[in-house]
Amino acid sequence: MLRLNKQEQHYVDIAQHLELSELDYHVIMRQHLQHTYLFLSLGGALFIIACVLFIAEIVPAIKGFGVGLVTLFFLLGLICIFHAMRYQKEIETRVTYEILLKIHAIEGENGFLWKLNPLINAYCNAQYGGLPDGVQQLQTSSQSGGIEMSEIHLYKELLERAIKWYQAQQPEEGSNNINA
Repeated sequence: MLRLNKQEQHYVDIAQHLELSELDYHVIMRQHLQHTYLFLSLGGALFIIACVLFIAEIVPAIKGFGVGLVTLFFLLGLICIFHAMRYQKEIETRVTYEILLKIHAIEGENGFLWKLNPLINAYCNAQYGGLPDGVQQLQTSSQSGGIEMSEIHLYKELLERAIKWYQAQQPEEGSNNINA
């Protein structure tokens, strides 16, 4: 049975009200992908048009539009595709930075996850029989005040699972206290 003091219980209550969906990298990326897909589609369409015009230039029976127009469509298609790739990389960087800022806001100066240490340890002992290496590294990062980019997914999942596990334990403990 997990027993938390008032301060630890306070941090668990705060954790239960955190909006962890704001830390989901894939959901946030999906919201920003419209521009990338638009430019990839435009670049692909221009590239296909350039290929059709190139074939029209090769076939002697069809009057062509000129090599300049074909080259222009090829270049415009490539420019759109490279712009989409550059924009995608920029968005990935921005989203990662945004998530890290949100985690830093949750963590504060002293490390929020570190303050939930008894809950995290109890959850890991119940689920895995001990603390996995990744969780130990995450707790160390939290204590030192800097969650790394590679730890974002683990941070979100660990908080979600530990809180759900704690909530599932509460009714059982309450019924045990009534019977005791």
